[in-house]
Amino acid sequence: MTDHTHDIAHQGDPGLDRLLFFSDGVFAIAITLLSIELHVPHGWDGSLAGLLNESWKMLGSFAISFAVIGVLWNAHRRCFRQMTRFTTGVFVTNLLVLAGVALMPFATQLLYANTRGGEAFSIYLSLVALIGVAQGATYGYAAFIADTIRPRHHLVMRLSAFLMQTLMPGLCCGLTLLLFGRATALLVLGVSVVLALLIGFRVFAARRFGPAVPA
Repeated sequence: MTDHTHDIAHQGDPGLDRLLFFSDGVFAIAITLLSIELHVPHGWDGSLAGLLNESWKMLGSFAISFAVIGVLWNAHRRCFRQMTRFTTGVFVTNLLVLAGVALMPFATQLLYANTRGGEAFSIYLSLVALIGVAQGATYGYAAFIADTIRPRHHLVMRLSAFLMQTLMPGLCCGLTLLLFGRATALLVLGVSVVLALLIGFRVFAARRFGPAVPA
């Protein structure tokens, strides 16, 4: 059987490979643990309508968190794709990312256990935003301090990538939760405008200062 390990490894720096494989394991475990608290609702009548009626909040929270972790993993993949070597700063900031990801199943439980109001929404969104900040710090350290991202793009390109890594998770999650929670149209509009500006800046940077990093 052909070994394809070297197709995804950072050849020349085993430390960076091990960090990436370890990170992938944390993401995989966290996304799997989301299903632990899923359970058949008490008094379910056996119908699909009854199941959705009784469990919509639980299933909706699961779906949102599944998507959030997936988006965070993809952003993490893109952050490390062009990183050329292991550095202590990247190791530390990446640990903060993984700590936040490991807490996602717990934060998801707060969402669907929050039947009487409270601050579960704010706690969940704050966690996702903090993960984004830590992920942005990981990219920022590699791109601006350690200078380990290759090819070395224009400063504006690196800045746009940094902002995308830092702000995109929180903005996307916030917009989803606002829609899920039927927030006011003004609040949804405000988050949508900020998200659109962020994407617009990334597109402008790619067109003006060079191509975007390939997916």
